[in-house]
Amino acid sequence: MNKIVKFSPEKAWQTAITNLESDMSRTTFNTWVKPTHLVEFADDTFIIGCVNTDSRDWLTNRLTTTLQRFLTGVLNKEVKVRFVVNDNATYDAVVSDQENNLIEFGVRYSSIRSILLEPERVVRFPVYYFRWLPYVGSQIVFLVMALWQEYYLASGGKIRKANYKVSVRAERICQWAGISRAQFFRLLQAGSSLEWFARKIDTDYELDKRTGRTKKSSNKYELFDSALTPGDAEDLRTFLITHGIKNSPEVALQLAIKTNPKEILQYPVRLLPDDFDKLFPCYQTVQSIIRDLIGHRLDGELINLADQLAARLAAQSDFILVSWYFLKNWLPQLGSDAAMFVLVLRNLCYFNDETGEIRDEVWMDGGYEAIANRLGIKNQRVVANWLPARIERGKHKGELSKRTREELLRRQRLQDLLTLFVKRIDHQVNATGTYGWKFKVQRTDPLTPQDQTIQQAASSLFAKAENKGVLSELKTWASELANDCSKPPRAKSRGMIVGSTPKQCKWDLRLSDFTNDCSETLKDILNDCFETLDLQSNDCFETLLKILKSFKDSEEDKDSSSTQDSSIPQTNRLNQTVAVVTDSSGAWSLDKLLARADKKNRVFLVGQEKSATPFVSWLIHGASQPGIQNPYSLAIAKLKENPGISAGGASERLAVLPPRELVRLIEQSLLLYSPTDRNWRMLFSEAKRDRIQLLADSLGLVLGIKEGNG
Repeated sequence: MNKIVKFSPEKAWQTAITNLESDMSRTTFNTWVKPTHLVEFADDTFIIGCVNTDSRDWLTNRLTTTLQRFLTGVLNKEVKVRFVVNDNATYDAVVSDQENNLIEFGVRYSSIRSILLEPERVVRFPVYYFRWLPYVGSQIVFLVMALWQEYYLASGGKIRKANYKVSVRAERICQWAGISRAQFFRLLQAGSSLEWFARKIDTDYELDKRTGRTKKSSNKYELFDSALTPGDAEDLRTFLITHGIKNSPEVALQLAIKTNPKEILQYPVRLLPDDFDKLFPCYQTVQSIIRDLIGHRLDGELINLADQLAARLAAQSDFILVSWYFLKNWLPQLGSDAAMFVLVLRNLCYFNDETGEIRDEVWMDGGYEAIANRLGIKNQRVVANWLPARIERGKHKGELSKRTREELLRRQRLQDLLTLFVKRIDHQVNATGTYGWKFKVQRTDPLTPQDQTIQQAASSLFAKAENKGVLSELKTWASELANDCSKPPRAKSRGMIVGSTPKQCKWDLRLSDFTNDCSETLKDILNDCFETLDLQSNDCFETLLKILKSFKDSEEDKDSSSTQDSSIPQTNRLNQTVAVVTDSSGAWSLDKLLARADKKNRVFLVGQEKSATPFVSWLIHGASQPGIQNPYSLAIAKLKENPGISAGGASERLAVLPPRELVRLIEQSLLLYSPTDRNWRMLFSEAKRDRIQLLADSLGLVLGIKEGNG
């Protein structure tokens, strides 16, 4: 029999909303259902608040019976649903308050390298994780970091209640840990070393959105916070017992807090006991060890002292920052062990803010064996294969097998990649006969070989385009191509093999001629750029487009002279013209574009539309059709009838251009120049001047161009 699950009215309503979201189209759901909210539940009736009377009537006619049937099944009793209109004053106040509190901002990168690295995207890596390496190895430590990272991202911006839970996809965790989906699920199996950091929770039940019946929920896990290694737990227990914690707990804890951690724990690592493989994973913390030794729950001053000692020995506040770029690009190439070696060495580096000293050269004693012990690698020859030999040995005689050659090539490639981060620059023989090595450490991430090639190609592309005076045309071309892959796939776009989703779009130069619409000058520059890139490799072309798009606004807004056909006064005037109808990021502002509309339509469309692009596309479409007298009214009517749907074709492609680009095209036409943009020529090549002026007026632009100008 199905397990009975009791729901509160609020939970039941949220379940009904979730069910509708899965059954309805996104546009319809966002337009009519999403703005609603539960006002109250009284006399077995759900009273639902709506934005306006149109919304109330639409919901009443179409969803009342459906919701009543669903909610009756959820609550196991007869209920009714009634829709009411929100108080207008309250609604307007909420909308106004939300608009006033919104702040838009973006990042202006200083270089192509910064665009690729995105240095502001980092992950917190607690230093104490390094002490776990001998016990569980690098792969598990990276996985634990990935689990915490996804927990943080999935719960970001929310008020965390007790036992707050999140749901994430396995693929998102894998991208941080540098492992495949199959590896991830193998590491989740019973008996894995992951059990030192997390435990599986018994499966419970949840409501099936499609059937309304209960079903078993997905696998659930609980992460452990600030877990001590088994060795550290044993050392701490020994220290506290030796100093009389059972007789004088406060005195022993105060002494432990004042003691240097290296006198309590073994540094840099504690070697594993011989019977470690037989140990059953057990979650231990500083607080739990103290509680076991004292024999009762901590209270009063003991809680304070225990927290202070935990912060001193296994502080989560001691961490290094690992970039997203390193985890997503370098970790899969280096492998977990070599990547962790880089992080261990970086942790030994530092920057002295008072003296300006940078320590990026560090010594490690003990040779290959010490490094292997520190990383939890059983075979020290693995480490030896990472680093070029200090003394060249004789070459192999005779012919090597194919497998041996492939293995040697793999080792050489790993050495070449690791050399970008770490170089062995000196060595010494210690009194014990072991080697000590000195490493030069790269504290910032280098670009991958592919990204380095793209960086050089993009730099050359920008320089040549600016030198030839076609930089503006290059930006327009990049915007059109980027827009092709951002649309839902309908037919094969220029140079693109379309998949079932935009992310599955792939570029195929053998099928494309996407430079045909460019001028001969730009075409030659682009062809030179493409010859230096392997555009069939992973995301190479998308990375190039990302660079072009990121530099687009900064290049347009730079306050310096250029080879473009506009002067500094003209640029300032254009900025002032566009600012009237754009937001702080330079994109179209739907709220400003609708300034002339009546309040009801303005509030409705601003709440409904996610972007101003559809509205602008209908304005362009209306202005290009001589039979349409009022493009402004047309745009409002079209979006009320079909929310979020653009005019399509050339009108949509012009609408996605940056406002500055579109205004420049309008100005050129009013000044009797002939714009080179193919989409503009398609719509307005035969248009009269008054239709161009009508478009400018519909967009709310004051251009200051008189009839006699030009």
